[in-house]
Amino acid sequence: MKKNGIVFVVLSAYIVAAFAWWTYAHIKNAKEIYTQKSENLNVLPYKATLDLRDNINQEMFIDTNGVKKYFYFNYPQLEIYFYPDNDPLSNYLIQVNKKSSDAIEEEYKRKVRMYAFEGIVMVLLLFWGIIWIYNNLRTSLNLKKQQSNFLLSITHELKTPLASIKLYIETLLKRPNLEKQQVETMLHNSLSDVTRLRDLVENLLTAAQLDSHNFSLSFSAIDISALTTEVAEKFVLPRSLQNRLLLDIAPNVFVLGDKFALEMVLTNLISNAFKYSGTNDPVTVSLNATTNQVKITVADCGIGIAPEDKKNLFNKFYRAEDENIRKTKGTGLGLFIVKNLLNHHHATILVNDNSPSGSIFEILIPKHVT
Repeated sequence: MKKNGIVFVVLSAYIVAAFAWWTYAHIKNAKEIYTQKSENLNVLPYKATLDLRDNINQEMFIDTNGVKKYFYFNYPQLEIYFYPDNDPLSNYLIQVNKKSSDAIEEEYKRKVRMYAFEGIVMVLLLFWGIIWIYNNLRTSLNLKKQQSNFLLSITHELKTPLASIKLYIETLLKRPNLEKQQVETMLHNSLSDVTRLRDLVENLLTAAQLDSHNFSLSFSAIDISALTTEVAEKFVLPRSLQNRLLLDIAPNVFVLGDKFALEMVLTNLISNAFKYSGTNDPVTVSLNATTNQVKITVADCGIGIAPEDKKNLFNKFYRAEDENIRKTKGTGLGLFIVKNLLNHHHATILVNDNSPSGSIFEILIPKHVT
């Protein structure tokens, strides 16, 4: 992107210089034409004087009326004044008509304005075109980079649990005489990996459906209190994270929504909270309700989110540039799914900084159901 930025700056500077020179050259040419026309106009009275003198000497005119008729027909840019005290045919003054000199000057000013306006408009249009192309190129490159990162992430996310399940199964086959507790531990761990794979596949399918606008919801009255507790406990129990999970759930709160969608929202948010927290940092999930809405909060004390990343946090495939975040597992689809599913519920999600560290995700869902 740095190289593209340099190319953009150089190209922009060249365009400005080229059109500045184009504008300058045309204005200079207009100035030269104006100067030439002004000089020709200033010489014209001498030419007209000689012409009239020759014609008067040849007695082609008998009075000033004939002179005026001939003069204004041949020299419309000039004016002639006769002195009445002497012989008018011998005493007259010829000078440039002010209207003619003003017309030449106005034409020059009009051309200057026209060339300046055309130069500015062309520069602005070209700038707009270059910026539009640059932004589209940058978006395309970012998307390509994000998709590449997504493919690497999804490959890792799929291979890790599959390798783990394969290892457990091979161990059970090769060592049939393991103790019951060991067998149960391996089966529980395998089940946990299968659940992880299921959640990953569901995320992929949901993201594809949301992206193609083919995702449909089935709304019903849901006990959001019970669902939030169930999701939180289901997530932490296989991973022995009970001591890190803090629940503050108001009981018997109902909303109108899709159970599968809201479960996926809660799963993604709680998963991220544990993922980006330290091994001993607590994660707090709270729920309370007012007359009109339900507020669900998922707070962690982890690495937090940089201000510049918050605006892109819910974009598809987006992962923050922070190296600590890049080292963690993830596909960049979780928050994209969360945002879109909540939009279908006319709900809002807010991201704030936790104190002294970490992040707080706050969901506001219209209640609709008492």
